[in-house]
Amino acid sequence: MRRVLGSLAVGTALVVVALAPSLAGASPGQARDLASAATGLTAGFELNNRPRIENAAGLGVTTAIEYNGAPPVGSRLARVFAEYHVTVIDARISDVLGEWECHRTHTVAPPPPGEEDWYCPKDGEPGVDSPAVVLAQVREWVKEDASNPLVKGYWVLDDWAPWDGGSGRALLGEIHQVIDELTPGLPAICGFGGAIDELGQSGGFEAPIAANYSNAGCDAVGLYNYAEGAPQPAGGEGLDWSMNLLLGEEREALAGEGWVQANTPLLGIDQGWSGRTSGREYEPGLSVAQMVAEARAFCAAGAASIAWYGWGGVSRKAQTATNSPTISEGIKQGLAACAEYGVG
Repeated sequence: MRRVLGSLAVGTALVVVALAPSLAGASPGQARDLASAATGLTAGFELNNRPRIENAAGLGVTTAIEYNGAPPVGSRLARVFAEYHVTVIDARISDVLGEWECHRTHTVAPPPPGEEDWYCPKDGEPGVDSPAVVLAQVREWVKEDASNPLVKGYWVLDDWAPWDGGSGRALLGEIHQVIDELTPGLPAICGFGGAIDELGQSGGFEAPIAANYSNAGCDAVGLYNYAEGAPQPAGGEGLDWSMNLLLGEEREALAGEGWVQANTPLLGIDQGWSGRTSGREYEPGLSVAQMVAEARAFCAAGAASIAWYGWGGVSRKAQTATNSPTISEGIKQGLAACAEYGVG
């Protein structure tokens, strides 16, 4: 969720997650262990300072998903996490995997003729040039996490170039093996993003990216669906916040790759930020009604958990739960709506 999906600005979420295992070949005992470790979490992306942690904890968040990983044991930030009883899901793996995919789009998997590399305009880490490099880094991080009591799981997959769909599938399986070896019982969460379009419009999900899914690599599926950025402020009134077509597209594509929602739970990650995201782009929305509509749609579709994007990773000028009473209220009412489905 760190890059740009088409013209869709992506970033951070406040997430409530309840996960279960789907690792192919896992014994019943291992499956139960993964389910127990990954059930009933509430989380927020990038809660990497005291004000964010304090704010998120006040909303009921108990786990942070951190792209820089968990703070070192004994550090000041680690003590703040402990003070507010917030644990960590390490998202560094999704970053290094994304760097490898970025390198691929500049070498062996360029975009189709006539299409610019909007996924990754610059190869910022050309040294991340093989699965071996990725796995070596993953092993180092997971070994580090094994001695950190804050770490409770991994966010392993983020945005992907749709013209290179499926290229991360085998590597995700190998990453899962490293996690199982060094931190057994901690879940791996795979993320897939879609765009909230206008009412009645289809095509918000790039089906080829679903090919990265496998039961061997993903213990949970996170769908993060946000409105596409606009060149001027927009209220998002004409958008289908109930995702009437989008959710169907996503679930159908993933089911075609072997996803069974009853075994590998769905995390519905909603938009929780709006306003200026850069000098020339604005994120449409948000009203309380829009936020509740999206949350309710995810939970009605059987999501085991619900989420909102909107902590770190967004412009300082953006509206988020930390500075917008409307967005805070949207989160509260969205959780209440999902409680009707037994979620949250």
